[in-house]
Amino acid sequence: MSSMPMELFLSDEVQGLLDDFASLLDVRVTFYSLAGEPLRRGKEMRNCAYCSLVHEELSGFSRCVSMDCDKQREAVQRSEIINYRCHAGLHECIAPVKVRGRTAGFVMIGQFRIDGDEEPDWSTIPEKCREKLKKAYFELPCFTGEKLQAVLGVLKTLIDYIAVRELAVLQGDRLRNEIDLYIEKHAAEDIRLPDMARKLGRSVSTISQFLRNNYQTSFKGLLLDARLKIAEKMWRDDPGATVAEVAFASGFCDQFYFSRVFSRRRGMPPGKFRSQMRRAGEIIDD
Repeated sequence: MSSMPMELFLSDEVQGLLDDFASLLDVRVTFYSLAGEPLRRGKEMRNCAYCSLVHEELSGFSRCVSMDCDKQREAVQRSEIINYRCHAGLHECIAPVKVRGRTAGFVMIGQFRIDGDEEPDWSTIPEKCREKLKKAYFELPCFTGEKLQAVLGVLKTLIDYIAVRELAVLQGDRLRNEIDLYIEKHAAEDIRLPDMARKLGRSVSTISQFLRNNYQTSFKGLLLDARLKIAEKMWRDDPGATVAEVAFASGFCDQFYFSRVFSRRRGMPPGKFRSQMRRAGEIIDD
């Protein structure tokens, strides 16, 4: 198995810092995983009205996503915060988050205008939405060049603080341990992947991708194995327990499904395993 990559997550302390940063500037702050997956936005802020109009009225969403990906790669290559103007005429900044010299994810802030920017070419915009776009554009925050440099300086300080404190990084083995502990504790309960993701402060897709890429398994697979281990332990302790009793006690709501899963994953029906445990117990008693 390959060495575990850095995995980005958001602690409450990190989110609080970025929420304050976003509120002071009236901008959106988004954390991205190394794969470019948005993890969580400051105060769950939505896209600005201008961007929403560009996406909905001008079908600009795919262009925005493509540019974000390109700029993330550029930020990694240059190993610095980059400020750029998007195709819709707004400014955004992307900063790589590095720990021990390795990129663990990104922080993006936007959208805003810079004093002196040339206005977008409104003549190319369909007349039906032109005025709405212009109004939304001029409602966005506008920074002077000096203020932008101050903003980038504060952002860099925040990222350095996050990196030094390791507030946004988990190494893969630690994440796997947290997953295993959660499943071990709750395996017999009616749990779902979203429940565990919320508890661990991660997204569902991040955990799924982590398990698939590094362990070739899934949340469901881990949960089923944990429940089967509970069942096996129950029969070792009490070989007289019925299949139905063990199935329900180990977290299965259907004894026939339990039997199918047990047979497929253990290579024998549960009744045969129970018989083996009973015979083993009789030998010990003798």
